[in-house]
Order: sequence, then C-alpha cells, then structure tokens
Amino acid sequence: MSEALSDAHPDPDPSGLQDSGTTDRPMFDVRARAVETLVLVASVVVLRLVGVLLLVISSYGLGSFDAWFPLVAMVADPNLLVWIALTAAVQFGLRSMRRPGRWALIVLAAPVAVLLATAARSLPSLAIAGFAGVLGNGVAWIDAGILTMVVLLAIAFSAAFLSRERRMSARIAGGLLALGGLLTLVLLWQAFETYFTLFGSQPVVTRADEDRYLVTAALTLGALVGAVVFAAVSRRRGLIATSCIVGCLGLIVAVAVPVPADRFFPEPSPEPTPAPAERGGGSSCMSPGDPNCIGG
Repeated sequence: MSEALSDAHPDPDPSGLQDSGTTDRPMFDVRARAVETLVLVASVVVLRLVGVLLLVISSYGLGSFDAWFPLVAMVADPNLLVWIALTAAVQFGLRSMRRPGRWALIVLAAPVAVLLATAARSLPSLAIAGFAGVLGNGVAWIDAGILTMVVLLAIAFSAAFLSRERRMSARIAGGLLALGGLLTLVLLWQAFETYFTLFGSQPVVTRADEDRYLVTAALTLGALVGAVVFAAVSRRRGLIATSCIVGCLGLIVAVAVPVPADRFFPEPSPEPTPAPAERGGGSSCMSPGDPNCIGG
C-alpha cells in the first residue's frame, strides 16, 4: 500500500536539496505585472493631478485662466516621464525580484528621475558648473522630495488596492490615506504661501487665509482618521501602521504650521502702559517749580 502511494505521488526532489522558497516562488506573469505597473503609475499621476488641483483652488481659484497652466505643465513634467520610464524598467527588468524590493527601488527612482531630468535641462551649463551644480539646485531637491512623497502615497494606495483580502475596506483606507497625505502637503504649501515674504516685510494674514487653513486642516484630519478606521476594519497590520504614522504626521503639521501662527498658542496681551501720574504716584505738573514736571 505504501509503495503504491509512493509510486502514485513521486517525490519531486528526492535529494532534499531544493529550497522550499524556490519552489514557492511564482512564475513571472506579464499580465499581473502590467496591471500592477498600471495601477502604480496611474496612482502617481492622479495624486499629482489632485494635489496640483488643490493648490490651484486654494491659491488662484478656478475662475482664473492662469490657474490651469500648472495642470498642463504637470502632465508634461519631465520628472514624471523619467520616473515612469525607470518604473517600467524595474517592473519588467527585475522579473525575479519580489514586490517589496521592486517597490523600494521605485521609490528610490523618484529622486534619481528628478536629478536626471535636471541634468538634462542643465546640459548647456553642465560643462561650466559640473554635476555639483545640479546637486546644489535647491528647486530640484524640493521637486525630488515632493515626487518621492507622492510615490510613497501611491504605493500605499496600490498595496491596498491590489490586496486580495477585504478589498473594499482596504481600498477605502488606501484612498483616504493618499488623500490625507496630499492634504498634508497642501497645508505645508499654504503656510509657506502665507508667511513667505521678501526683504523682511511683515506678512499680512487675511480672514480668507484663516478660513482656508480651517477647511484644509479639517479635511486632512478627517481623511486620516477615516484611513485609520477603515485600515482597522481591513485588519491589515501594515496598512494600520502606515495610516497611524501618516495620521500623526498630519496632526503634527496641522498644529505646527497654523494660520495665524498663534492660533493654538496665543501670545499674551501687552500690559497697558501706566499714565505719567500713575508712575510717579503724584499729581501731574501744575507749575514750573513742581517736581513732577520734567526738568523740575
């Protein structure tokens, strides 16, 4: 009986030397990898569009014709195009690498894409300034930081969207998490736009700036709290931890850069200056010989 069973189910590895992790590794699926890449790239594009649209609404308003130029420039952004090319190379070039390793390289590709695009745009002056001039470009580093943050948010959403267990709650949590992260960046931009001045001039905080902060902060905290709730419903520990971390960052930003700056910690009102008679404890000057008079 035992011999019959052993003949019916032969051991695929009689030597026992084959690694179990190797046998469990799935075969490369072009369709699944293409769907994963499409979801990731589309998430980054949509998040950038939504982020720029939020900035346009808060800064210009949709009635201005000039407000749409940032949207057009974002679609043809060389940084984004170079990042998409690097992402495709990682996704389809490293076929045997698992998802966490590939996505880590995709995050790293964001600052690399910005540096490559900046170097390409700086080719005329590259011979004079050298590559050190590109590395010292502050605007490029800001662009690299923003793109990296957007890619991280897109990966969090993609991981939730592509999950197989409790898909609806995980997808809602991923969407709210990405939206809350974007609104956190918008809060930072609004604070910069409100308080940035040239030549030491005093910034003027208007009532519209205060109302804009209240609306943005409320939407940010609401989205992040919703992300934590739906992540808890999905019972995915990685999504719960990510939602809690981004939620704490959003709360810190909302408290650290309020509009006006003394919203949560108002400065004490100055003490009233006493009148001359109150300071001297006597009456006011009545005649030239009165000691209360200046000069005696």
